Amino acid sequence: MKGNSFKYLLKQGVKSLWSNRMMTLASVGVLTACLLIVGFAVLLTENINNMVKYMEDQNEVVAFMYTEADYHDKMEAEGQTPFTLSSETPEGETSWWSEFIEETQQKIETVDDNIQEVTFVSKEEGLQQQKEQWGEKGSLLDDYQGEENPLPDSFVVKIKDLSRLSQTKSSLEQIEGIESVRAADSVANTLTDIKRLVNIVGWSIVAALVIVSLVIITNTIRATIFSRRKELNIMKYVGATNSFIRLPFIVEGICLGLISAVIAYLCIWLGYSYVLGTFLDQASSWLQSAFASIIPFQNVALDLGAFFLISSVAIGVLGSIVSIRNHIRV
Repeated sequence: MKGNSFKYLLKQGVKSLWSNRMMTLASVGVLTACLLIVGFAVLLTENINNMVKYMEDQNEVVAFMYTEADYHDKMEAEGQTPFTLSSETPEGETSWWSEFIEETQQKIETVDDNIQEVTFVSKEEGLQQQKEQWGEKGSLLDDYQGEENPLPDSFVVKIKDLSRLSQTKSSLEQIEGIESVRAADSVANTLTDIKRLVNIVGWSIVAALVIVSLVIITNTIRATIFSRRKELNIMKYVGATNSFIRLPFIVEGICLGLISAVIAYLCIWLGYSYVLGTFLDQASSWLQSAFASIIPFQNVALDLGAFFLISSVAIGVLGSIVSIRNHIRV
């Protein structure tokens, strides 16, 4: 195809937008609205997933060991030879209980591949944390220092995947020396269900709006074809090739997609930034902390722009091809 012919076809494609400006305006409006809804659905889905991921990072399972005295009595009751208590261990020697704690931590770290990090919390550290939580009333626990401390040693376990929390909890409970495991099963299940629901609904909306956009583009191109049907027949009779006839309509579809993508992108950029900025400025400190995992627009700007550009052009081209195939025989 010669350069002059190519320029002519591009010009015809752009000219068709103005010739059918009412349909062009309607198409751009509907496609822009679809892209806006798709964009906000994608942002909502990503933010929900990011918030769930943030909760997963914060989620901790606490595995409590038996107290040293209780485990000593348990072994004795089961007919096993009980170990020497730390208080009776000769000075300078490592107690059996200290070695048992190290072995237990190694078992926890390898019992399940869903475990990300394990931190040992001694009963002394646990008591200090309890005193800090009680604030001014923490002094009431001063009498429970040393041998009087009733708290057990424990392990704080961070997990990778909330959906596997119950399985991980069950694995921890099977480890020798672990008396109980505290985990927020109901919270984990709720967050997992929310994540799954948002993904299903979000991508269902995207699929539905893509179909709506295709229908709109197809109708716009069909209107252009109908208004130029006599001209197209003459072009065919004088020897115009199929590509020569099709290209202006494909250009028209691409232009519709590009215009809609630019408008939708600017609207989402301004709207998302304004809403996010206003909310965080006026929200209380604890709300700001809870929504700290919301994704800033600049972090998704490039990906969202590429998504809008590629999807809108693809919809425009596909709509043009479908319309040409169904409504013009060339």
